[in-house]
Amino acid sequence: MQFNKIYEKLLNGLAKHMTLQDICNKHKVPIEELEKGMKVEKEHTDSHSVAKEIAMDHLVEDPKYYTKIAKAKL
Repeated sequence: MQFNKIYEKLLNGLAKHMTLQDICNKHKVPIEELEKGMKVEKEHTDSHSVAKEIAMDHLVEDPKYYTKIAKAKL
C-alpha cells in the first residue's frame, strides 16, 4: 500500500476528529501518555505525523496502553 493511502487510513482511525486534549479529557489521562506513545511508534516510522496518529488511536481505545506495554516490556 502506498504511504499516502496508509496515512489517509490512519487519519480516519479511532481518533478521527479528536484532538489530543479531547482524548486526555475523555479518559482523564495526562498528555505524557501521548509522548510515551509517540516514542514507541517512532520505532516503526520516521514520520512524526504517522507516529502521532497511531498513538492517538491506541489511546482512544485504552488510555493506559503505553504504560501497560512498558510494564509488560513489549
